Amino acid sequence: MVREGTEPGGMQILRPRRKLVARSIVAALSFMLPLLIVLYWLAIPRDTWMFVAAVQLGLTVLGVVAVCGARKMCVTVTGTRLESRNLLGRLTTIDTADIASVLLVDVYQNGVVDTLPHLYLLDSAGDVLLRLRGQFWPQSGLENVIDTLGVAVVRPPDPLTLAELGRLRPQLVHRWTRRTARLGL
Repeated sequence: MVREGTEPGGMQILRPRRKLVARSIVAALSFMLPLLIVLYWLAIPRDTWMFVAAVQLGLTVLGVVAVCGARKMCVTVTGTRLESRNLLGRLTTIDTADIASVLLVDVYQNGVVDTLPHLYLLDSAGDVLLRLRGQFWPQSGLENVIDTLGVAVVRPPDPLTLAELGRLRPQLVHRWTRRTARLGL
């Protein structure tokens, strides 16, 4: 029997958390439904409901595109290459020979005590080739990717805040996060 996420021939496929799409749909509906009801309630007496219907159609199309994109998101790892398909369908291909090391760090979330893993694939210069965040990718899947790659893994012993990570290795955090890391926030 083949384990979930593994394919014959040494291929590892990592998919986002299963409940991510369902929770996103519920969140979008809980925001948009009351807003659209109020807009229809205000627009129907003035006979401008067609504008609200056009906005609703546009939002529905965007939602369907986002759900389809989320269903196609994946990271595929073989012995020679790693392919990452993002939400918008962009495919990034990385040769496994270019991956010099892997950094798996637990990062505290803003305002809570919980941590989520962040996986960084680094080249020989220390630049980030790919970043996978624990909000989207399950811990077991990240561990399977590490096992399939078979490169050196760095695991800091203690969880870090985003500001600490930005001070220690600024290339790992996004541009807009570096400013808060410099300020120590």
